Amino acid sequence: MFKGLGNLGNIASMVGSFQKLPDKLKQLHEQMKDETVTGSSADSEVTVLMNGLGQVQSVQIRGEHSSEALEPLVLEATNVAGAAAKQLYADGISQMVSDLDMNVPGLDGILANLTGGV
Repeated sequence: MFKGLGNLGNIASMVGSFQKLPDKLKQLHEQMKDETVTGSSADSEVTVLMNGLGQVQSVQIRGEHSSEALEPLVLEATNVAGAAAKQLYADGISQMVSDLDMNVPGLDGILANLTGGV
């Protein structure tokens, strides 16, 4: 389409992709509302269900626990589910950028920061 224009063709393509970005981000946000992830405590006594935005949808507790014993299990399960939600969202962003054929320098580093990876 822009052959012979060198980098101008790439810039024109990127501008077109950037114009689609707000709508694509809105679609991704809506999709993440419906996607779910779970996280469980190491002993599987507590399971937390979150959507892709990191909003807790439910907490399941098995067995009988005192509130002192239960608090760290809920915290652990919530953190596991939160990490999974961040990864799900990062994967969605990565797929969206790929679908738009955008070459975003440093995107991998940004997504690694989002998910807690380095």
